[in-house]
Amino acid sequence: MLNSYDQIVTHPESFKMLSVKDMLFVTYTCPQVEKLITAWSEYNIIGFTLNGQKNYHHGGKSWALTKNNTLFSKRGAFAQEKFKYGGWEVLAFYIPDNYLKIVFNQYRQYLPIKKLPDLSNDAMFELVIDDRIRTYFYGIVAYFNLTVSPPEDLIEMKFRELLFNIYSIPGNGALLAYVSSLIDQHKAPLWQIMESNFMFNLSIAEYARLAQRSISTFKRDFQVIYKTTPGRWLSGKRQVYAKLLLESSQKTISEVAFESGFENASHFSRVFRENNYMSPVQYRQKHSNLIQTV
Repeated sequence: MLNSYDQIVTHPESFKMLSVKDMLFVTYTCPQVEKLITAWSEYNIIGFTLNGQKNYHHGGKSWALTKNNTLFSKRGAFAQEKFKYGGWEVLAFYIPDNYLKIVFNQYRQYLPIKKLPDLSNDAMFELVIDDRIRTYFYGIVAYFNLTVSPPEDLIEMKFRELLFNIYSIPGNGALLAYVSSLIDQHKAPLWQIMESNFMFNLSIAEYARLAQRSISTFKRDFQVIYKTTPGRWLSGKRQVYAKLLLESSQKTISEVAFESGFENASHFSRVFRENNYMSPVQYRQKHSNLIQTV
């Protein structure tokens, strides 16, 4: 499964990048060819659309990124859909939890944090921006075209101010609630990572990286929480989710397999039959018949 951060770093010919402390700033025209792909990142991402459109999907919800819209994506996985009528040009910031917390703590007294909304379970949310923030975004784009790389401290200072301005807008309470929830965390809660991303076909090593743990620590922590192995838990969780899709949607078997985190339709059908003694098609037919007789 595609790691968007690694994809950028290993293909400098396709992406204009600025490395700033532990962050990565990048601008590019998306090279995606397939209609729909899945990707993930262990960094939080702020994406500002310069031109075009891109659609994101996670947990049954969708977000359309159009020109001048800004999306915040928590660490995790997502489905990325190519817009059929054109490309997508974006300015993106890959930000670790720690930097979000540093700026939050530094300017806490100036932020509208007295009445924050409840922490959202959504993997993404659109940010409210104004003309001042929009001008900042375009100002940062100009730095990618300089013949001599600008001082890292200068770019970091500008981004810190940008992030403060985003935090300061009352309409971005969802972002402040999320960052506030990170303050006392040394590592992301493992259950939170798994419950939000089980429907994506990540490897155990990728889940461990997403959870900010070594593979051995990830497996040990997982056993403590779930009393089973990651592989068994993921298989069971994905089958439950697939059943829900079979019962409540008209998605094809291939679509159900894809959205439930299985490698492909054949793998999904084999695992499903082994555990339910019927194929996904038979399960859907049986459920449909039960509904009709109620």
